[in-house]
Amino acid sequence: MDGTLVAVVGTAGMLILLAIGIPVGLALGLTGFLGLAAIGGPPLALAQLQSLPYNLANDYAFAVVPTFVFMGNLAMNGGMARELYTAADRWFGHIRGGLYLSTIAGSTAFGAASGSTLVNATVFTKVALPEMLRLGYSKKTASACIASVGTLAAMIPPSVAMVVYGILTEQSIGKLMVAGILPGLLTAAAYCILMMAMVRLRPELAPRRMECASWSERWASLRGTWAIAVLFLVVVGGIYLGFFSPTASGAAGAFGALVILLLRGKLTVQILKGSLISAAITTSMLFIIIIGGLMFSRMLVMSGAMTSIMDWVASLKLSHVLLITALCAMYIVLGCLTDAISMLIVTLPFVFPIVQHAGLDPIWFGILCVQLLEIGAITPPVGLNLYATVSASNGTVTMEEIVRGIIPFVALNLIVLTVLALFPQIALWLPSRMKA
Repeated sequence: MDGTLVAVVGTAGMLILLAIGIPVGLALGLTGFLGLAAIGGPPLALAQLQSLPYNLANDYAFAVVPTFVFMGNLAMNGGMARELYTAADRWFGHIRGGLYLSTIAGSTAFGAASGSTLVNATVFTKVALPEMLRLGYSKKTASACIASVGTLAAMIPPSVAMVVYGILTEQSIGKLMVAGILPGLLTAAAYCILMMAMVRLRPELAPRRMECASWSERWASLRGTWAIAVLFLVVVGGIYLGFFSPTASGAAGAFGALVILLLRGKLTVQILKGSLISAAITTSMLFIIIIGGLMFSRMLVMSGAMTSIMDWVASLKLSHVLLITALCAMYIVLGCLTDAISMLIVTLPFVFPIVQHAGLDPIWFGILCVQLLEIGAITPPVGLNLYATVSASNGTVTMEEIVRGIIPFVALNLIVLTVLALFPQIALWLPSRMKA
């Protein structure tokens, strides 16, 4: 059968399976397997099915996924997020709209340990939302702020999304993580500016809070934040200074989280067991999706479709600006329809070769991808951070309310995306100074 026809039919079949609710890993793997069988016969497909899972599990680089996930679970179960929020509240809570700023600061810092947008959104919904509503904050704006800021965990290292991007594109995971630091801080600062402007224009979004923490209370609150700072320095500092590979830094971070909880007397059998089980489940889900995605990408490569797509894009003679604009538009639309990791798995097999052929920096494009994933996570109807926030609120917030409040945050993320696209050095400056 003609390879191009196989690729077209396989892609259409994969999209149909996704549309009817088949899990993404199974949809990718099944269409990839059948496509390979159509191209080279069942022996080729069976050989790929036998080798891909083993090669994935046997690759040392993939050990970074469970270690980072385990570290994030320990940080969450050890109460580090609540300590960060409490400290931020002591410093910013007395300002009008200060709890918005406290949530932004706390969630940004916790992103340095969680690595997951869903974890950040869930944890801070439980920690911050009740206090905001108690003080009369706008329900729709408060919940939208929590869901939006939670996406910073995808940009602030360590990031599971960056690990997946690095593995699929064979790029340096260490450089990707370091590249996310300045864009993450830029986005957090933009969130703060947005919230201060919104509160100034619409004071009813955040009633003035009369109580004010003393300076002694503010400094005392910082004592609870050292754990996240240590984990960040171990993981990111170790990568940046060349002490660790990304895989080793994940193990160091997980070990550090264990030691911190042990020293603080918070390491219980229940926390250790729950964190291990959760890490195993999350890692297994990611690996199933990645295996399916690799099977699908092998089918696209062996069919010759990738070469045809690259030749077609080259014939259009698009400028870098038009190419990036088109790719960003595609990802924004897809972000409305699917989750972040699945979107990367499905699109990178044909998008990344186009990016390489055009001569675009792969690390910079990875940061753009992560920013686009952040937008997708808060864009209905499949914005997973929106669902995580609504679910964690235990019925306090409805999907209609959070969707009504999310529009300014989506617009802000589009502005940040534009800035990152226009000024690549924001992402590339720190990686260029890394020690080999």
